Amino acid sequence: MSDHELADLLERSADRVSVSQPPLADIRNAACRTRRRRAALGGVVAVAAVAAVIGGAALAPSRSTDPGQRDPRPPAAAGNGDPAPPGTRLVGIGRTAIAVPEDWGTNQVQCGAATRPTVVIDMPVRPACGLSSPRLFDSVWIEPGVNRSLFVPVEDVEIDGVTARRDEVSCDATGVGRGRLCTGTVYLPSEDASYQAQATSAPRVREILSWIRVLANGVAVPGFAGFDLDHQDADAGAHYRAALEDAGLRVEVTTEPRPGAKAGYVLDVEPAPGTVLAPGDVVRMTEVADPRGPADEVSIEVNSLGPGDNMDYRGRTDQQIRAGTTLRVDLGATVWVFGQGSRIGTLTGTLAGSSLVPDDAPGPNRGRIWRAMARGTTTLLISIVADGQPVRLGSVTVVVR
Repeated sequence: MSDHELADLLERSADRVSVSQPPLADIRNAACRTRRRRAALGGVVAVAAVAAVIGGAALAPSRSTDPGQRDPRPPAAAGNGDPAPPGTRLVGIGRTAIAVPEDWGTNQVQCGAATRPTVVIDMPVRPACGLSSPRLFDSVWIEPGVNRSLFVPVEDVEIDGVTARRDEVSCDATGVGRGRLCTGTVYLPSEDASYQAQATSAPRVREILSWIRVLANGVAVPGFAGFDLDHQDADAGAHYRAALEDAGLRVEVTTEPRPGAKAGYVLDVEPAPGTVLAPGDVVRMTEVADPRGPADEVSIEVNSLGPGDNMDYRGRTDQQIRAGTTLRVDLGATVWVFGQGSRIGTLTGTLAGSSLVPDDAPGPNRGRIWRAMARGTTTLLISIVADGQPVRLGSVTVVVR
């Protein structure tokens, strides 16, 4: 993959829906190639991490610029009565918080490792994909509950008059040239909140954990990722609204159309999860709107590969296809259309032109695969069927070079 293509992939990945595997045997047989792994990483990881959340619909919040994460906005200032110490900001769960330096990021992680000093919150999945980095960074992970199979408390401590439990700080080698990474956790049963600090020394871990406090008047904005995970087949938004109101916050709701996504799936909240507010403050949550018609019940994507051992994937997103887009491929390449949603079984593609030829390869994508067999231009018209009638979704003009 060239630098230009990689940049284009990253630019499009916030709205990318990636649930397909390459459909042809020769593609599958090349899976072990390093270049393939690099080119396909975004799609494969997205399938594994996101499909479990919403049955295949990859949903990024409105302002997200990272395919695997929400917008890393820093939480706003603390509510009245719970000022953060100078040079810090409060981030927390319930009526607990930790005062992290203002220059720390939020959710600045990749493959489960911090890429800069950061606080991590409302990120229930920690993907491990072998990130190689020459540096280790301080971080603190804030989560509801505690992993009781891993958390072995050794001492009860008191934080602002509230009992907490801590485990022993442990340090392990992380790899050649990277030194040791030390980890320690403090758990506050009264709020069912855990704070896990990571740093390059045990004293630094203990120092980070000393920043935890119990709020006198404020309350932290609850995270919503867990509600989307736990209520995939119900109205996650309704459950999340109830949690916000139980925290003493007032809620304003906006909706946003997202093709192929379930109505009620929570997309975002403002201020961000972990922000310390005063009871009665207003939070604004965004959730997926009810479908406006059959076209909203699916999301689609087109991908291409080849020819031969060429592992440079070229694709187009749902948004691009619906607007009408152009895809340039080499002679002999394979083009396929795929997607997800309640009507995806009726997905079809018709050709206007002669440079693409339907491929009869067996598999789940049968009837939606084409090979570039002649130079020229063909428009791929993509549609679904609803109540016996075709519903046009969009088009891709494929230029075969």
